[in-house]
Amino acid sequence: MFTEAHEQLDDLSTLGLSRPELESGIESLAKLEAHAVERRLAFMAAIEELGDGGPSAADVNRSRARRSKKSSAKAAATGKKLADMPNLRKALANGDITEEHADAAAAAAEQTSPEEADDALLQVARAKPADLFAKQSREWAGRHQNDAAKRARLERQRSNREAITWDTAEGMTVLHAEFDPVTGRRIKAAVQKEYDRLWRADGGREGSPGDQRTPVQRRADAVANVLTCPGFGAGSSKRPHPKYLGLVRLDYDRLVGGDGEAMLIDGEPLPQTMVDQIMCDGAIAGAIYGVDGAVLWQGRARRLATDDQWAQLVARDGGCVGCGASPEHCEAHHVRYWEELGPTDIDNLVLACSHDHHLIHHGSHVLVSTETGWQLVRRSAQRRSEPQDRAA
Repeated sequence: MFTEAHEQLDDLSTLGLSRPELESGIESLAKLEAHAVERRLAFMAAIEELGDGGPSAADVNRSRARRSKKSSAKAAATGKKLADMPNLRKALANGDITEEHADAAAAAAEQTSPEEADDALLQVARAKPADLFAKQSREWAGRHQNDAAKRARLERQRSNREAITWDTAEGMTVLHAEFDPVTGRRIKAAVQKEYDRLWRADGGREGSPGDQRTPVQRRADAVANVLTCPGFGAGSSKRPHPKYLGLVRLDYDRLVGGDGEAMLIDGEPLPQTMVDQIMCDGAIAGAIYGVDGAVLWQGRARRLATDDQWAQLVARDGGCVGCGASPEHCEAHHVRYWEELGPTDIDNLVLACSHDHHLIHHGSHVLVSTETGWQLVRRSAQRRSEPQDRAA
């Protein structure tokens, strides 16, 4: 039944096409791919409905589509949820959203209900790239869960933790570990802190760190140092930079025992028991910005954001406003450039990862404020006349 579709795709050629035509082709193919995904998920949902004792939809997807076991299980769960989310299913068929959007929406529906997710997440899914939508859908689901559900989710995540090691035929040691999001955040921050130290030791921005070791080699060395160096991170009286802290978004109402929000900066909801634990030994960044004594508006007095400002940027943005990369991969960007007399004030700063920061300052992309937050978009053909290669 699909032979004709394959033949039509074979007829598509890139020869002689201009850049606009190639870019338009990618957009059209992405919509076609999304439609194919929607149909595949619908077929999987139909297999689950058969109840004939045959292979599960995940097993069929693994054997026939040759997908991994993990992605097949995720696809089966998404297909099942989409069957009860007609709006999001139609958006996927139309190419308005991607399979990643559908996966994130299905995960949110698992924590709430398909009907609620279908009504609440459609417009956000259409407006946001998949990585940023995943974060917002987690936040939405967290706001619509009671504390008992959050506690059960965290307990389930913690019960699923695992770590195994083995040696390959070539004698390499492999470490595989999975953690709950609270523990995972601490581990990732510690590894990234050591990675950044090694990057600077290899030459940093002024040198050629790639000549010393590749990024994956440097990350492997960072993991090894964190695991094997006794007292790693101890002995320093200086508080870690806020980008390396496991910060939590905490509403004032929640702090005083009310019904406010409490979540990790990536949107993972936290039960009150975990909030109580973190209050004892963790770093808390409140949702109300501008605590007593914290200088958040520097004007033109200094160029670089202070630690207080960084803490609030992490709590407010949660990561890169362009792609959602976690704070340890970000830099503080002046929306109105410093060279254009932009102040180092909290309302003129956003977090941007190195890659997106580079795109902004080299003129190919620009930050646009929308109703759903900042979006990084490609700049129009009309380039601005002033110099592009500048740092915030």
